[in-house]
Amino acid sequence: MLTRLLLLTLSLFSGASSAQIFQPAALMASLQDELKVETSYDAGVDKTTVRLAPVQISGENGKYRSLQMSPAFSYSGNQPRTPEIIDFELRTVVRGRLDTDLYVLFMIDGEKVFLSSNRSAIKRPVPGRVWLGERLVFRMPYETFVKITKARALEIRFDDVKFSLSDEHLQLLREFGNHILSESNPH
Repeated sequence: MLTRLLLLTLSLFSGASSAQIFQPAALMASLQDELKVETSYDAGVDKTTVRLAPVQISGENGKYRSLQMSPAFSYSGNQPRTPEIIDFELRTVVRGRLDTDLYVLFMIDGEKVFLSSNRSAIKRPVPGRVWLGERLVFRMPYETFVKITKARALEIRFDDVKFSLSDEHLQLLREFGNHILSESNPH
């Protein structure tokens, strides 16, 4: 998606005729194409997991080479339901060492939100590079996720490094939220 949006932006600045590309209907159709929701059922534990396929949030920013998000939730059985908790996963690729004490803060329309997380290192996330990766999974109450889907601005801070999500990223999260509602409340 980021590549498609970059190409759309480049065509706008290159003087190409892009008036049609940025019409709301065309943008929504593009986002619909990019919304990739993965659903898997594990019969052994009778559990279904629903995940938004990883979405690139940022390229190089400070010591970070990239940041991706992939919110998910699980429920018992295979009957869809509204989750209580969203596992909001972030994956980083870092130049250098990982900090042992990392302070992560979500800013939702300027409101500070602190969440507990599980954190693990990923060795060599990019083949041929000596970089490190990190997987952080934040236990996000569903109500907080709904707040994000209604937000005008979302910023994720890793200590002093800030990542602002674009309108397109927020729209993907809204679409994922709509997917959750449509699956758990079919009418």
